[in-house]
Amino acid sequence: MAPVSKPKPPFGETDIKNLRKDSNADYPHGTSSSPNIAQETIKEAATASDTSPLRALLPASYRISNKNGIPKIVAANTMYIKDDLSVKRLNDIHSWLWLAGRPMPPRPLNYQLASSRAIVISEQMDLHLVWTTAPRRIFVKPIPSYLLDQRFFTEDLVGQKEGLYGCALGFLLSYTALIQYESDFNIAKDKHLLPKSLTWDSWVDLVEQLLANEHDNINMRYLYGELRLSRLNKICWAHGRLRGYRFSYQSYGEMFTANLAPVTGITVYIALVLTAMQVGLATHTLGGNDIFQEVSYKFSVFSILAPAILLLVVILIILVFMFYNWMATALFRRQALKRNMGISTAAPHPCTEPSSGGNRGSSTV
Repeated sequence: MAPVSKPKPPFGETDIKNLRKDSNADYPHGTSSSPNIAQETIKEAATASDTSPLRALLPASYRISNKNGIPKIVAANTMYIKDDLSVKRLNDIHSWLWLAGRPMPPRPLNYQLASSRAIVISEQMDLHLVWTTAPRRIFVKPIPSYLLDQRFFTEDLVGQKEGLYGCALGFLLSYTALIQYESDFNIAKDKHLLPKSLTWDSWVDLVEQLLANEHDNINMRYLYGELRLSRLNKICWAHGRLRGYRFSYQSYGEMFTANLAPVTGITVYIALVLTAMQVGLATHTLGGNDIFQEVSYKFSVFSILAPAILLLVVILIILVFMFYNWMATALFRRQALKRNMGISTAAPHPCTEPSSGGNRGSSTV
């Protein structure tokens, strides 16, 4: 059997040579014309907990969780990349994603604005291209600096067992659909989705290289474009995740108001039916009909009980969430008291699953 060839970087070493205007300084990986970092920054990064030159392209810190779910802030290092690129939560429900979106590339940024969707930055990869209706917005993750480095693909991603190459490539390909026109490029620059010094010509060259070949090794999440958050929540609820994909409410009052709307609609419909039945009972034909009178009697009893039962169900749901949050807070407090929760700059132990990095926090499961 012929040996399986390793995937190649999606763009060449000099494809984004104009990415930074100050491209005369050496890049931390060597003499590359890719994104350029000042030598002082490189030296400081080399003395940090992670001595990889890639450290200069990473954020200052990020959030991890231990096996007990206790969050901790640590200095960013190359282990961060695994968490930053992970879309494991979407991969876990991939067979149901057809309910939340279409298997097609995402629409460009100008379309998103024309659809009255506010473009909201999210550093959480599994929220990239997830949209909501109330309010109308779409989450977009900015392109990390390390993904615009050809050496990074060669030395850090190719051959990774976690499938990070497919995640990175799929993410970059999603941007080739988001930024099709120069107007999309200007929107992306205005929303800080791209590096400040990236030019339109450099972007065109990069997209041309990315689309030059067919890619069959992208992560399966990127077979879909935009995904609707409300349906992702329902999919997660069906899989037993109480808080859904991303908890949509910031307070119990907001949650009560949102769930009260369906109860109000049902009550109005019941009132209309009762009014119609009252008119029917006043007519000679239906007034003397025993079956209609029996149905009217039973529906009258139902109309008295139904709104009260629905209201109790809404209150019960809120009480369940309150109890769940109280238990989670009590458990967190008990575990936190047993450990020193100071800020750590040590490199975290490799996690078997993605940690709750970025902005995941209490709004996700």
